[in-house]
Amino acid sequence: MSDPVEMFARYASICREVQRKAIELENHPDQRKHLRHFSAREVADILGVSQSHLRNLVRSAGFPEGLTAKNGRRTFSIEEIHAARAWLAQSTGSARYSPGRKPDSEALQVVTFVNFKGGSGKTTSAVHFAQYLALNGYRVLLVDLDPQASATALFGLAPATEVDEATTFAGWVRRDVKDRKAPPVQPTYWPNLDLIPSSIGLQHAEYELMGRLLQDRAFPFYAQLQDLIGAVGDAYDVVVCDCRPDVGMLTINALIAATALVIPIPPSMIDFASSGEFFRFMSEVADDLRGNLGDDVMHYDFVRVLTTKYRQTDRNQAEIVRWKKAFFQEAVLDSPMVETAVIDAAGIVKESLYEYEPQGSRRTYDRGLDAMNEVNAALEAEVLAVWGRQRHRRKEGLA
Repeated sequence: MSDPVEMFARYASICREVQRKAIELENHPDQRKHLRHFSAREVADILGVSQSHLRNLVRSAGFPEGLTAKNGRRTFSIEEIHAARAWLAQSTGSARYSPGRKPDSEALQVVTFVNFKGGSGKTTSAVHFAQYLALNGYRVLLVDLDPQASATALFGLAPATEVDEATTFAGWVRRDVKDRKAPPVQPTYWPNLDLIPSSIGLQHAEYELMGRLLQDRAFPFYAQLQDLIGAVGDAYDVVVCDCRPDVGMLTINALIAATALVIPIPPSMIDFASSGEFFRFMSEVADDLRGNLGDDVMHYDFVRVLTTKYRQTDRNQAEIVRWKKAFFQEAVLDSPMVETAVIDAAGIVKESLYEYEPQGSRRTYDRGLDAMNEVNAALEAEVLAVWGRQRHRRKEGLA
């Protein structure tokens, strides 16, 4: 049998190479991830206008024209979508086209996706929510707190070779307070969406936090992410945190920094039972931290249970979803994250549904995208409710 050191190193190299090739082939010739153009149907949905009204708008002076293909189909870049939104805001004066928070009256929202069981769809839901918000005009920071770095890889970075430990949350933890002048925030190819990436080096943050706590029992190990977000928060409307699937120091930091929690739970009996242990852990952590820090910690604007990996034709899953709604009641989001072949196809080339360009018929893709948008719109509505606003759903012409 092969030496395990050599064997596992070789397997790791194979996995890295496959991921790199997948990204390069999908993004030929520049071999770096970039955003596709969006169809007129998608842009109309994003802007909240009808497709016929969008066709009229492109004839208006100053409104982005997009790109028209030989078949007559018009597409728009994300930069043009943002420019169109700005044009509508100026032309109509409607606040619906200026979705960002008002710093003097609307607090930064830190939405943490957390479940200590792997395979719950946590990263998929966190990344899609962050991209949805950016696409709809919000300023977003995505924090990858999982050393597996799946969220980071979805943004085209190779965690093993392109992400230095110093550029992760671990780099922030290791600095003295006086040296924390440049938080490890990176822009992405998504306008309005920045990233604090991850790599296996992030694991060192766990050891660092534990070591400093052993040296100084008064060390606020739980508040390090909160401090980082406080240093950059003025630049964002929403921070989205993707937690690691365990109950360590990084997860506790995410729970303390959060203003809201989203708990992804697939509709299986094993996951339902595991969620009971998760909620027991949450209760114990909250009780313990409040006993030491006071009652002000772990108060959330909203906590929502998100059904992930839902197969609409599976009767057993439908029954478990009914249980969730009966037991967790208003905490359960009405819209589930539907499991589709399109999500799997996009994942093969390290893309989200918002980035994926389907080949052939778009019908299956559009159904999957509509289901994803329903989930993210429901979460957006929760954020807006905290700010005392309602989400605009009606498609309309200019006011």
